[in-house]
Amino acid sequence: MKTIRITLALVAGLLLMSGTAFAFHEGGVAHCDGCHSMHNSADNPRSGLVTTSDSLMKGSDASSTCLNCHNGSGRYHISSAIGDNTNQGGDFFWVSDLAIQDFDFGHGTPNIQFLEPDNKGHNVLAADFGMTVDATNSVAPGGSYPSANLGCTSCHDPHGQVNGGTSNGTAAISESGSYGAVAPTDGSIRGNYRLLDDSIAAAPVARANSYDGKFVDYGSGMSTWCLGCHTYMAEGNMHPVDEALGGAIGNVYNSYVKTGDFTGTAATAFDALVPIERGIGEGSLLDDQTTAGVVTGSEQVMCLTCHRAHASAFDNALRWDNKHEFLADSAILNEATTTLVANGAIPYYAGGVAVDPATKYGPWQRQLCNKCHAQD
Repeated sequence: MKTIRITLALVAGLLLMSGTAFAFHEGGVAHCDGCHSMHNSADNPRSGLVTTSDSLMKGSDASSTCLNCHNGSGRYHISSAIGDNTNQGGDFFWVSDLAIQDFDFGHGTPNIQFLEPDNKGHNVLAADFGMTVDATNSVAPGGSYPSANLGCTSCHDPHGQVNGGTSNGTAAISESGSYGAVAPTDGSIRGNYRLLDDSIAAAPVARANSYDGKFVDYGSGMSTWCLGCHTYMAEGNMHPVDEALGGAIGNVYNSYVKTGDFTGTAATAFDALVPIERGIGEGSLLDDQTTAGVVTGSEQVMCLTCHRAHASAFDNALRWDNKHEFLADSAILNEATTTLVANGAIPYYAGGVAVDPATKYGPWQRQLCNKCHAQD
């Protein structure tokens, strides 16, 4: 009997642990001691630190507190030790010193100029994990947000509040906008998609397949939200965003399969390496595993059509290598002495699956700008 009780207790504990991982950010404020330590006690330490930090966080700063859970590989992790995460946002590995240490051309020293970790994404400050300020850009490109202040909470609201907690009266947040598609009917409201802080611009409408975020169907508002910090990227001769893909460009997106192949159809045209928004403001109309391309003509190009939100293996956090005419010639895939890909790094991926450009598109595939522009 004692053995049975112990077994049942272990099973119950494992179930609780697995449930907690899924539900922690599911809606509203999670259990406080997940991020804060009231007394810095032995059973509730602040990452082994003994001094107090702002708001009694378990890390020495906000991003370190986030990475206490999100550092690592797979599922809800966003900062691996080798660059093998395949969620839509990308992997902060590519802006860390780990990438420099692992990418060696065989000359005794890493080719830092090639890697340029300050040019691979958002350099969040996380002292406990060795992540430091962007040494190249003092402010956000195209904006004025100070790089010295950049952290996870610059973009995410860990409490999931809507409009900084100042709107919707007394309505309780019962679930995150990241999960599900049907709005609550009990008087509660959904939080922001991916807990994005909407105090500057409205959080976008989108739907992820689950909390691992390997597949996302975007509805609307993503570019407007990004422009809250990168304001001037929408001015002058910059690439337009939030413009409908109806007409000729929509037809190109649907028909383009790869360089020289225009046999695609609208039903299967969606490419997660070149994702588009649906141009709709209601999450219930989104599909968490869609394959459809331009269907209504209201679909749009957005910032994340070309970029990843966190970081990528390529300059400017692009989804593909823009330094080579043919994607299969990407140096990160072909340099004989690199240890990155050999050790498991995944520079190209879509829908949570590693992509070999030569296999998916062919050895002569050119830039994926052609998914809309068809110049090849």
